[in-house]
Amino acid sequence: MNQPGTSDHGMLMDFSDVTRVAREHLVDAWDHAFLVFEGDDAVRKLLAAIPNHKTVVLDRVPTVENLAAIAFELLRRVYDARFGNELSLTRIRLFETPNCWADCSS
Repeated sequence: MNQPGTSDHGMLMDFSDVTRVAREHLVDAWDHAFLVFEGDDAVRKLLAAIPNHKTVVLDRVPTVENLAAIAFELLRRVYDARFGNELSLTRIRLFETPNCWADCSS
């Protein structure tokens, strides 16, 4: 449509689509989950014994730097598949605390 006066006039992409995809593929998976390195057998065994525990097993130690890199890789693949050349992920910033974060960029 993109007619003057309509809500999508001048809009390149609906940001809610971008955030929805991020939520579905990353935020919902990690939110309120225990993120554990696949090589940490003792912790994985303990978590597996807790009924209905939400655990995400990662191929790297879950430091903020590694989590930013994992999130970037995951979202870049998902965005490329969903949006093609309409959207290119260039950077992600993951906050550990308000004053501590890690950036990952292409």
